[in-house]
Amino acid sequence: MLKKEKLYRVFSENELWDKKKIDFIHGIWCTDNFECRNMGMMDAFNNSECISGCVIDESIKGCLVFTFFDKVNYPVKEDTFVEIPYGDLLGYCDKLKVIHVGNDKASE
Repeated sequence: MLKKEKLYRVFSENELWDKKKIDFIHGIWCTDNFECRNMGMMDAFNNSECISGCVIDESIKGCLVFTFFDKVNYPVKEDTFVEIPYGDLLGYCDKLKVIHVGNDKASE
């Protein structure tokens, strides 16, 4: 049986600038460790995966997606955690059409 799956490719840092005029110098990150909200930039990155340029699916909907604005590259007083809601994340992605053969045991 042919099945469709919803997959998305997150724009890379350069594509974010070229397509959206958004400068996420540090990329977009994802984790299931919600304590990253309270961590410094490097600790948060060490506890997460960079998803810029990667293919994702809807399973990350319940995860913490974020970037950081650092005081060197942005007009902020200190490194700033910026959470990206899932709905906003999809605006930074290309939707991929994936069709694959699935084994549906319910129909056997």
